[in-house]
Amino acid sequence: MNRKKFAAVGILLAFILIFQACKDPEITAATPATVTALNCSGATFSATATNGTSYTATASVPYTGGNGVAYPEGNAIASSGVTGLTATLSAGTLTSGSGTASFVITGTPASAGTANFSIDLGGQTCTLALPVVTSKATISTLTGTVAPATGTNGVTYSGTATLTYTGGNGGTYDVSTASSTGVEGLTATLVAGTLANGSGSLAYTISGTPTSTGTAVFNLSFGGQTCTVSILINASSTGTTAKDTVLVVYAGTSATVNNAFQNDGVSVAVSGADVTVTSTNTTKEIVYLLSGTASKGSFKIYSEYKFNITMKGVSLTNSTGPAINIQSSKKATINVLGTNTLVDGATYTTSKEDQKGTFFSEGQLSFMGTGTLNVTANNKHAIVSDDYIYVSDATIIVKSAVSDGIHANNYFAMDNGSVTITASGSNGIEAEEGYIAVNGGTIAVNSVNDGITASYDGTDATITPYVLIKGGKITVTTTGDKGNAIKSESYTTISTGDAITLTVSGKGSKGIKTGGDFTLTAGTVKITTSGAAFYDTEDSDIAAPAGINCDKNLAIKGGNLTVSSTGSGAKGITVDGTATVSGGKTTISATGTKFTYNTSTTSEAKGFKSDGAFTINNGTLNIAATDDGIKSETSVTINDGTINITKSTEGIEAKTITFEGGVTNVTASNDGINASMGTTTGGTESNDGSNININGGILIVTGSDGIDSNGNLTIKGGTTIIGGPTSSPEEGIDVNGNFLINGGILISGGSNGRMTKAMGSASTQVGMYITSSTQLAATSVLHIEDATGKDMVTFKPKNGNYYFHFSNPSLAKGTQYKIYFGGSYNGGSFVGGSSGWGVYTSGTYSNTGATLKSTTTTSGTATVNTISF
Repeated sequence: MNRKKFAAVGILLAFILIFQACKDPEITAATPATVTALNCSGATFSATATNGTSYTATASVPYTGGNGVAYPEGNAIASSGVTGLTATLSAGTLTSGSGTASFVITGTPASAGTANFSIDLGGQTCTLALPVVTSKATISTLTGTVAPATGTNGVTYSGTATLTYTGGNGGTYDVSTASSTGVEGLTATLVAGTLANGSGSLAYTISGTPTSTGTAVFNLSFGGQTCTVSILINASSTGTTAKDTVLVVYAGTSATVNNAFQNDGVSVAVSGADVTVTSTNTTKEIVYLLSGTASKGSFKIYSEYKFNITMKGVSLTNSTGPAINIQSSKKATINVLGTNTLVDGATYTTSKEDQKGTFFSEGQLSFMGTGTLNVTANNKHAIVSDDYIYVSDATIIVKSAVSDGIHANNYFAMDNGSVTITASGSNGIEAEEGYIAVNGGTIAVNSVNDGITASYDGTDATITPYVLIKGGKITVTTTGDKGNAIKSESYTTISTGDAITLTVSGKGSKGIKTGGDFTLTAGTVKITTSGAAFYDTEDSDIAAPAGINCDKNLAIKGGNLTVSSTGSGAKGITVDGTATVSGGKTTISATGTKFTYNTSTTSEAKGFKSDGAFTINNGTLNIAATDDGIKSETSVTINDGTINITKSTEGIEAKTITFEGGVTNVTASNDGINASMGTTTGGTESNDGSNININGGILIVTGSDGIDSNGNLTIKGGTTIIGGPTSSPEEGIDVNGNFLINGGILISGGSNGRMTKAMGSASTQVGMYITSSTQLAATSVLHIEDATGKDMVTFKPKNGNYYFHFSNPSLAKGTQYKIYFGGSYNGGSFVGGSSGWGVYTSGTYSNTGATLKSTTTTSGTATVNTISF
């Protein structure tokens, strides 16, 4: 009977406990925030976004069906379409019914167009579309200072960043804002205005309250240029660390904790020197201050709100897992002070949680501070985040890493500080599903595989895995086969005033490998490849080294680029799309031997190769190559600029080659300029339809065939100077199709090859085809003058020559001319700056010691005059 009573009482008590649990809000599961619809098309933006200009604004997104529940701050969402921006949901409470949610958008739009963000709230998703307008303001350079240069944590700051510019275009600009990184809480604002034409200055007003100590960094972008200013934020002299900080002090195999938030949602468990924090506080960005040394210790944290880890002389070695393990998706600001060291073990204790490296985080990592962080990774990566990694300051040294030095699942960005990485197993810095943006600081990487890589090659169209370098000194050395110093699966853009030095030595390796476009606008970039080509059985093709390998279109707009490739089959620059040079100085040396896998599978050491059209509009291009200097499968167009090809087998080769301007100087062992639709077995003398058009500029070329067109050659302008061979069958000019002189200046010397022919009779400008039975020595000159003694041409050949082509707009029909071999030329120089041979100008010819070879009168009707002696 008693047993039945006890059983009944037990059942009753259990029922009461269950009933109370259902009523207790601490026990009941939290109700999630939900909405029935999220309306991105009805969103409004607090400011207009302009390409190339710093942007901070709030997007107000309407929703319906809100359930009145609070929601936390969201994670940063990177933009697609127009890249360079992120949108972050601000914490708030839903209205019961209809309302709006705020998303803070920050960054610098990379172009004009639409920046798209895939946002979510309360179980609903939509695409937020931010229009980005084209900037009316452009400048050439931008430098900045800030005053005052220091502030205090928790104290209102007011100051001014003064940015000085040059090259202003007088254009108008809108309001621009930028938020501080590193130390947050500050905003820089530029009011709308108008640029000066030329030099001027911009004044950004900076205000706000710093949220922590360290360095507040502003990346201020304007008119296509970027500069960085920073403010040192000191600790408040009135605060005490213990009141606003969780103190963790390590000592050997133990740790002590002073928890200022033990009654505010922060609990800390300590086992030996392993410290685990669990924080449910969602109102304050708590600081965890780590110091001391632990030979067997770690720091692990679970947090529902963003937080700060200040490392102040801490040294942690954990042989069974990460030294720092952040199991929170919220942003972690890492303030590095003094010298700090993290070391993990080669084997981790099995866990259901991610733990991918020595310093691991599920959320965003933002590094700042004036100290040094040393990391050794014995298991996998050294520093790794399943979100993004941002460095605004601090010195980070990855002493060794079994896999990547720094690995971000999203993007990696850096504005200042120093990152040095030795990665013996894989990559230096990898953004697995995002981009890499470097605006300042110093990066030095020594890796086996890729040095710096945005590696995503999946199908998600919202991910643009680009590499953008707008500042910073970068040095990368890679040693592995098919390794790349810098690699992106999308575009790569370099526009830095600092030096970039890339050295790769593995077989088939590249200095820069980009799956999209490559653009260089500024910077001193030096690329050295020493590895050889090899046959890759997995790809069933040759993997050839190259300084730059671009899968789409390449544009060199400025800067100083030097490429040296010495391995067999290695190329200087190779482009699958179009290649355009419009500024800067580019120097290419591809001096390796030919790589042969079999008779039909080879790789030659070419200087600059493009499958699409090659165009130079300005700038300087210097090339020395074992094989072709410039090779395009489509066309080559020289509109302006300077090209010096000092060594090549064939100097310039394409189906269509056009000279409109500039100065082109070519030295080749085979054809100097070669137009061909392709190789025909056994050779052919028929017109294959290829074309060489010379409409302007100066062309100076020497080769076994100076100009060889398997199709047609048409000269309408410019100056063409050819130093052909002495011995046949090679010639100064070899044309299978039509050879027309309709303008410009032409002087060519060549052998007495039987295939040499005069310019075509349809030519509209008077010309001379001169054949001599005796050789004009390379030490002598060919001089032609009219009856009054006016100099038509004085030409010093590159080699001993017999046959000559000459045309000049001053030549006239029915006019007498004298032709001399020998004599001397006093003063002056060679046209186009050729060395040791060419056409003399600005001096005086003397026929003393010369031989008058012919006194001839040109035809009164025909334009072509054949003169033999």
